[in-house]
Amino acid sequence: MAFSEPLDVTTWDGYKGQVRYHAIWDGADNQTDVVLVDISALAPAPNHITVERVQGVVNGDFAVIIEFENSTDQEVVRFTGQSDISNPVYIDFTGGPNKGVANTSTGGTGDLVYTTTGNASGDELTLVIDFHRKN
Repeated sequence: MAFSEPLDVTTWDGYKGQVRYHAIWDGADNQTDVVLVDISALAPAPNHITVERVQGVVNGDFAVIIEFENSTDQEVVRFTGQSDISNPVYIDFTGGPNKGVANTSTGGTGDLVYTTTGNASGDELTLVIDFHRKN
């Protein structure tokens, strides 16, 4: 088993949304394209979303890549943890021209996913991601 049953809560009002995600690894399995936001499950479903903010904590010496799932995945952000401290992450993209990181690629689902490398038992990932419908 890769990790204990994660907390995965998504709220959506038709324009703005937030995902809260938490997982603890009980083995050394890396994760590939774990869905954080399934845009087809949002009602009403947007064609694309824009990531406004990523915040969270990485406990463990592993790397996290958050990206849009497309024919060629589009990276939003990557960060790493450290085994001897909790690594807080806060990245606000709203000061840019698109008020966030917009999904500009085509093909695929357009879902927001994450991939990890270097996981070990006891590693922990907490994420809160704010997003909105791409106009």
